[in-house]
Order: sequence, then C-alpha cells, then structure tokens
Amino acid sequence: MRIGELANKVGVNPKTLRYWEEIGLIPEPPRNSSGYRDYPEEYVNLCRFILKAKRLGFKLSEIKEILDLRLSGREPCGCVREKIRKKVEEIDSIIEELKRRKALLLSLIEKERREPAPVCPIIESDVELEDELSGLLIPNGEQIPSSRKAEEY
Repeated sequence: MRIGELANKVGVNPKTLRYWEEIGLIPEPPRNSSGYRDYPEEYVNLCRFILKAKRLGFKLSEIKEILDLRLSGREPCGCVREKIRKKVEEIDSIIEELKRRKALLLSLIEKERREPAPVCPIIESDVELEDELSGLLIPNGEQIPSSRKAEEY
C-alpha cells in the first residue's frame, strides 16, 4: 500500500510516517518499480503499536528501544514494565507539583488584596512564585521545549 493509504488507515499524516522511517522507528519499506514506498500490511499494526505507546506517554526513543528489542529476538516486556514504573513515578511527581500549584493559587484568591497595583494586586502580591511555578511538565517528565517537533511527544 502507498504511504497515503497507510497514513489514512492508522490516522497519521504521511509526513509522520516519513519521519518515523527517517529516525529508524519503522523500517524502510520496499519500493515498487516506480520508486514509491510499498508498505506491507504488517506496518498497520506496527504503526498502531507506536501510536498506542505514544498515548501511554512513551517517547519515540523509548518506543524504538522496545521495537529494537523485539527485532533482536528478545522479549521486551521486562523493559516495558520498568519504563511503565518510571512513568508512574513521573506522573506522581507531576501530580504533587500540580497540588502545590493549586494550593498556591487558592491561597492567592483567598487573601483579599486591596492595595493598589499596576495591573492586579492578586498576582502582584508578596507571594513568591518563581520557584513554586516552575513550568508545567508533560507526562514524560520533560519540560516542553519550544524547538522540539510535536511528533516527539
């Protein structure tokens, strides 16, 4: 099948498939006599696996590691279990950070601020925010860098 057909079947942009191929996440498919990529049917399941792993919070590099283990003939489930444990720890850390942020925000609205301020006395209060509100983390534990491609997440 051509790249557009595979993209439609799995619900991604053809550029995504080319990128996955470029980084070695999916193997380069055979090409037909005209030079077009000719994806075998098993790529559908492979791409669906990648998408499901991404939804679970795995980075593309982690997914590649899992797929490489499978291709080498080894069972990747032990590796996957360990990665899931780490992801749960990261999520717990994010939850704690969000709880601290929530408490801080609630404290701002609970305290009546009536003193004059250039914009809003609630936000301009004497509460120190810089250390407490350190940038929201995404589920894989990294801050969202502006230069990264969205496909990596």
